[in-house]
Amino acid sequence: MRGRDQSVDIAGFDDAWSRAWPEGPPEARRLRHRFPERWVRFHTLPEGKRYATSEAEHAEILRRYHVLLEDLLGDVRGGDGGLLAITCSWSATGSPTPRHSTVAATTPGAAHWRSDDLATEPGFHAWQHHYVSATDLHDPALDRLLLCVADDMTDGVILTEAACAWAVHPYDGGVDLFAESTKVRDQLASRYAAWMPSTPQGT
Repeated sequence: MRGRDQSVDIAGFDDAWSRAWPEGPPEARRLRHRFPERWVRFHTLPEGKRYATSEAEHAEILRRYHVLLEDLLGDVRGGDGGLLAITCSWSATGSPTPRHSTVAATTPGAAHWRSDDLATEPGFHAWQHHYVSATDLHDPALDRLLLCVADDMTDGVILTEAACAWAVHPYDGGVDLFAESTKVRDQLASRYAAWMPSTPQGT
């Protein structure tokens, strides 16, 4: 993402995802349904404000993302063994389509991983094509990707690490975090309780 491609072992990544999230496609709604005991939601702006209207609010959004990701990564924060970014394109068929140019510019080395038909009604198709690339917390392109999400320019982004022990889904207004275990989920919820929604459903 810094002008140099960091190749991802797609087969290895696929194995890791399947072990960590069995029968769980990389899509937040499906993960919430399949693994509710590992899910917690945080807001990215005070009082649940959805969109930033100032540079200070954009900075706060990035700060909260970085705090959560640093917590999850622990001592692994560099380019080697750090973050993996999943980005998406969509179509009515199973053939992968190019991602939006703005998203592709933040993850130029991304490789196609898998495509999932996420349609919920018979006779309809809604394919989501997932691409994977390596990044790290110090990469400016990661912040550009996160701001694309925050400003509702893209969706379907998931951040994880090599073993896929956890998954972070940023969206416009917040983040769905899927922890390694219920215990870790509860620890995160306690640590960042001030950022959580006020409703039990996490909305």
